[in-house]
Amino acid sequence: MFNQQNKFIIQVIILLGFIFLLSACDGRPKGVLSQSKMADILVEMHKTDASLAEKGLTNGQYSNKAPYYNFILKKYGISQAQFDSSLVWYTINPQRFENVYDNVISQLTDSQNDIDKGKFHTIDSTEIGKARFDLWNKGTKYTFTKDSVRTRLDFEIKNDNLLFGDRYILKMLLFIAHEDSCKNHHIVLRINYFNGKTDSVYQVAHNDGLTRRYTFRMPAHRKLKIKSITGQLLGSSAYKGIFHATVDSIKLIREFKPANRDSLQKIVQKADTTNYKRTLKSDFPKGTKPEMKILKNGQVLKPV
Repeated sequence: MFNQQNKFIIQVIILLGFIFLLSACDGRPKGVLSQSKMADILVEMHKTDASLAEKGLTNGQYSNKAPYYNFILKKYGISQAQFDSSLVWYTINPQRFENVYDNVISQLTDSQNDIDKGKFHTIDSTEIGKARFDLWNKGTKYTFTKDSVRTRLDFEIKNDNLLFGDRYILKMLLFIAHEDSCKNHHIVLRINYFNGKTDSVYQVAHNDGLTRRYTFRMPAHRKLKIKSITGQLLGSSAYKGIFHATVDSIKLIREFKPANRDSLQKIVQKADTTNYKRTLKSDFPKGTKPEMKILKNGQVLKPV
């Protein structure tokens, strides 16, 4: 009798343990991600998709998205194989997959509500009344290959309206392939004043095979007359024979407050009384289109 009772108790314990294991893993095979973790990963992937699409970085190709997805998987400490096998399992278990996507939709909806309420980008009173104008008057896309005649892309923008108090925003997409052999890739933005002074910002660029968006924000804080905005959309310290890069979606935005123009001009005139002779020579000789850039050797780099 004792042995039968003992055997029964052992069977009950085993059964309870089995039930506990099933409830703990929600009936999932070993290695399949939990519903909550699967939902969290899918939320990040959907947000990444939206962000990349907004910036025009993917063109719908998975190969362009893969490096970003890999970063998400690495963040959660799982492999591509584990994610794929989990996705397959949830696909053949539609009820559980529906539960996952209910969670995904809920999280995305909460995020959208936070955005609509200004949680991440509150209204800045200093931005009220600002105007924005794109100063960029050249080609918006350039591609460099081994046959390109130059290894850097300089630019110069002249405009009579450049003024103390402005903020200049340079935006661009830059792709540099792994095989590109130039050294110390970089981007530069400068504000040049008539008295010879210059303010500049410098950013290192990476040849990692990813299309990256670069944004520079540079205020004109000197009470001086501005001569031009110049810089390098792509430069390097040395060229090793293999050039493979694309610069795309170039913009140079001038942010300013039209209502303050007269008062700011008076401030500059009082601080910088020299009467400079402004020369607005074209960057382009006769017979060339405005979007073409003339090289130092006289050749023309045509945008794509």
